[in-house]
Amino acid sequence: MLPARYRMSSSRDFAAAIKGGRRVGRRSIVVHVATTTNPSPVPASEEGPGLVVSVDDPVTPAPRVGLVVSKAVGNAVIRHTVARRLRAAAAAVAGELDDGALVVIRALRSAADDDANELTTQLRSGLTKLGAL
Repeated sequence: MLPARYRMSSSRDFAAAIKGGRRVGRRSIVVHVATTTNPSPVPASEEGPGLVVSVDDPVTPAPRVGLVVSKAVGNAVIRHTVARRLRAAAAAVAGELDDGALVVIRALRSAADDDANELTTQLRSGLTKLGAL
């Protein structure tokens, strides 16, 4: 499961990553990455774990990850299965992401046929190519 401090919930963050960031396509996913120093405000319940406070840099935002799994992927059961697999893949790499990174993972139709390990491999490959890892 993706920890709350890494979840993207603001539509502004999604738009910033998709429209203002860079993207790379893989066989089953498209990875969008934008780096921001001013993400949307962190909800009060997430303030502590999502932020690192130091003398040199008073507030360092945690990276945020969002998912887009459209109806083109399949019916509701398949979409939720793909979303769970992508969340597991994102949780595996979330701690390695650059601070302030906004990452959106968009599932393609072929994602329904891939297992969690394959999706994790594709995500790592895409993030490495974009320089986010």
